[in-house]
Amino acid sequence: PIIGISKVSCHRAIVLLVTCWYMYAVTGTSSCAVSAFSSSPPQPAPPSVVCVGETLYDSLPEALFLGGAVTNVAVHLSSLGVPSAVASCVGSDQLGREARRRLETRGVDTSLMQAHGNLGTGMVIATIDDKGDASYEFDTPAAWDGLRWTDELGDAILAAQVTVIGTIACRLGSSEGATSAATISAIRSAAGEDSLVMDINLRPPWYEAGDVLALCRGDAEDAAALAILKLNDEELPILESWCGLQPTDNRLFGDAIKARMEALGSATNAKRICVTRGENGAALYCRDGDVFVENDGHSVSESQPGSDTVGAGDSFLAALIRYLLLEGELPDKALDRACALGAYVANVRGAVPSHDGAPDALRRIFSPQ
Repeated sequence: PIIGISKVSCHRAIVLLVTCWYMYAVTGTSSCAVSAFSSSPPQPAPPSVVCVGETLYDSLPEALFLGGAVTNVAVHLSSLGVPSAVASCVGSDQLGREARRRLETRGVDTSLMQAHGNLGTGMVIATIDDKGDASYEFDTPAAWDGLRWTDELGDAILAAQVTVIGTIACRLGSSEGATSAATISAIRSAAGEDSLVMDINLRPPWYEAGDVLALCRGDAEDAAALAILKLNDEELPILESWCGLQPTDNRLFGDAIKARMEALGSATNAKRICVTRGENGAALYCRDGDVFVENDGHSVSESQPGSDTVGAGDSFLAALIRYLLLEGELPDKALDRACALGAYVANVRGAVPSHDGAPDALRRIFSPQ
């Protein structure tokens, strides 16, 4: 390490050099300007889903990947044939321009992305353990802390069928993320019935119990219920404790988890609760009709060398949004599709691999028919 320069800052400098080298290799010019590309990707259709939050780079041991939870959701939605847009803030730098280019290449609408004049594009170092699970070190403050409310953003959300928000970009409990937090809170207040999906991603120390619950419930007694509240099995007991819930059976299967999800849905103003269980699949509870389904997940015969679980939950959520909310499929079928896509992404490198590389058995399940 260079004295006086953080590990994340060193990564940022290396990434910029690599990006410039890549542009030289592709365009034959030493300029790092994205405009050097001879042609632009076709403009996507108006978005059916707007994903609001963080766009950043995941620095993994093997490679550098564009990421951010809601950004990953948008890319997977696009891969599933759903017109999607990312509303985020990147830096006025080469990394920010490259982020836009990569998203556009994957068919994602970037017209709602903003450029910050002072803060750089976000970066996170992901450390992968022996099980392929990641822990994260964020470079903050970053541009994704500065997402502002605009009339254009408001109009896009009103026109979209679904809006996706999460807890990372809010930086709940941190004044650094105040601008993005205020924007996402405004989106929560403006949300229509059955149109808002919230993804719980608790990253210490950037959350406060009261702030997360307020975002779930809305700031008014007549606030629209969340269409889906998604969380994982480690976050479930945390939210239960915040809501004062004390389940008599803490198991994550069958009637036990159904009772827990039913209680949490009522406490958080969510019409549907989805709890992911890693390699053990997921469970889904729909309060309307008292419908409960669960899926044991899908196995992959051989994982890609250096595989990680980064983005698996995001791909899962994208499939659930497409098939459950947009297509209106039965919950058990939609959940099976989501588990299949999540299993594929959990066994390869990076958060947004091409769906074409999935094993045929899984692709037949999660791909549009």
